Amino acid sequence: MSIDEPMVETILLDKVDNSEHSIGNYINTIDSYTIFNRNCDIYDRKSKKLLARFRKRAIKNEKNQRAFGLNIKSLANRKKESRGAAAGSIDRKKLRTSVQELYDTSNYRTKYYKRDGQKSATSICNYAKSNVIGYIDTSARSGYKEKVNLAAYCRDYPAKYEKCLPLIVDLCRVFNQIDKDRYEIQYDLLKDQYRMADTPFSTVTVNYSWQTAIHQDANNGKDCLACMTVIKDPVNKNDYKGGELLFPEYKIGFNVSQGDVLVADTVNNYHCNAPLEPLYTESLGDWPEIDLMNNWHLNRISMVAYLKKSCMV
Repeated sequence: MSIDEPMVETILLDKVDNSEHSIGNYINTIDSYTIFNRNCDIYDRKSKKLLARFRKRAIKNEKNQRAFGLNIKSLANRKKESRGAAAGSIDRKKLRTSVQELYDTSNYRTKYYKRDGQKSATSICNYAKSNVIGYIDTSARSGYKEKVNLAAYCRDYPAKYEKCLPLIVDLCRVFNQIDKDRYEIQYDLLKDQYRMADTPFSTVTVNYSWQTAIHQDANNGKDCLACMTVIKDPVNKNDYKGGELLFPEYKIGFNVSQGDVLVADTVNNYHCNAPLEPLYTESLGDWPEIDLMNNWHLNRISMVAYLKKSCMV
């Protein structure tokens, strides 16, 4: 069966919660949420605008999934300190050990004292195992002449980057099949020099075993849709439960598992993840203490493909 043959339920929902006051907060219990685990299209009842299209087992190519996992693993496990609201309100157990006393803390950003007693020159966010491939915004002070450049990982490891592209193309094909009109609009909005293969995507964010806090995707193209799928790290045996993608204003979530595809408006709608929890009490492999403490050692890899507004025509 092709992905558009199974029955797709169309659902209209009302907003039930204003999540703006909760930016940077985590949703730690989903008892009050409706979790979708079936093909569906969700719209806002009042505006009739699309919230999300969800398709189960839409990507079948296990070879491409495995290749992506193997070639993105070294990047995906890197910790960043710049993910803003998505990294959550400042939490000492999510900061590197060299950070001493904090000051000028504002929800999800903080400055800090270094070990030598000096003040930091910049603000940081909680650690996040969240990285990008494709095209990113760059600044002149970083030594770049152009405002948008290919991410360092893609330049430094071109062979690995090339082996990641087939799964991104698979995701693109599903997008085209389930929402051809929006696919074509976004394809035409993307400048060709920033195109990842023959897709409407400029950039892919890869999250490794990471629960996001409530946020919106402010750097994505206006009214553009993001496309998401999940794979399991093929060499990590630390299996998980949870991690559903939640939309707090509607009290709903999607159980996005390996091979599933979620196409959603993450620019205009607040979203986050449910907690990730290990299936087994004993962890396998050698993991830093901070990873074990925060459940950053589980084998869930999510990839989110989108069009950055800086890459639009």
